Amino acid sequence: MTTLVNAINVQQALESLAACTVWYPGYKEAMRLVSKCIDTTRDRKDPSSAMLIGPTGVGKTRLCQMIEKQMNPINPIQKSDKCVRQIRHCVYIELPESATIKSLSLVMAKALNEEPRDYQSITTLETLIMQRLITMEVQLVIFDDFHHIAEKGRTKTKSSLCNWLIKLMNNSGIPFVVSGSTGAEATINIVQELSDRFPYRARLKILPLAEDHSKPVLLGILAGLQLEMIRLGELKNHISLTEPYHYKAIYLATQGNFRRLSILLHDSFKIALIRGDHTLTISDFANAADDLEFCCSPNYFRMTSHQVNNALKARASRLIESKK
Repeated sequence: MTTLVNAINVQQALESLAACTVWYPGYKEAMRLVSKCIDTTRDRKDPSSAMLIGPTGVGKTRLCQMIEKQMNPINPIQKSDKCVRQIRHCVYIELPESATIKSLSLVMAKALNEEPRDYQSITTLETLIMQRLITMEVQLVIFDDFHHIAEKGRTKTKSSLCNWLIKLMNNSGIPFVVSGSTGAEATINIVQELSDRFPYRARLKILPLAEDHSKPVLLGILAGLQLEMIRLGELKNHISLTEPYHYKAIYLATQGNFRRLSILLHDSFKIALIRGDHTLTISDFANAADDLEFCCSPNYFRMTSHQVNNALKARASRLIESKK
């Protein structure tokens, strides 16, 4: 249901904030490598694929979906005198948790708008997949959550899946993007021929509080997202997310995890929008954090600046100890 508060569509504002992406250096580098894998494949007529590697919550899935959206035409239906066919330059596939060659073939065939049957053989499914990849003019296939393969199954099963992936790339000539944790990379590396097919590897990381750069990446991301919140909420009075106390509290609450940051900003912004006075306060963040398991205890937004600094020092000490 649409909620209007002082002429602001709350739902629309929240959806727009969720869709906002700040292109920080790590994201730009990942996108550059994906583009390079497509260009290299086109130039060499031989698939040179890419990997997006990183822990959960760093934005791998978001980036995969953005790549898919950017590559696919607005109107995917191409009409001619003789046929009507769908054009999809990029196919995004989220891997099932228990991935086998058969289950992966079924999922991929469905993603290519086929209607496969469980009783069909792997060979039949492969034929369907190859036909669709050609007729739909696919230029890139994305396998997201590839670590589902890494975390389950025997080495023999993983090796079989790797060989199946090699076969797909060799027969189609299409590059793949594999997204997942470091376990996904380890699985790709099991078979040397497959590992060699993935020369481009982008590593996305949890954002640190401070870096060697004069301006930490997290600070730049918060600045960009705050501008969007000001615009969407028509904020007249608001805290600065880049002010040291607020910036440190947000870091401690989210640990530099993108997914946590997105949830925290959504919930805080929603509280402010529903209040309807065009303000954003530290209390909005404190109230939002009360309901979030990852930052409710302790709630850094209910601490003084001195307490936040002490909490930050304690965390830094623990990190140093863990590396010894």
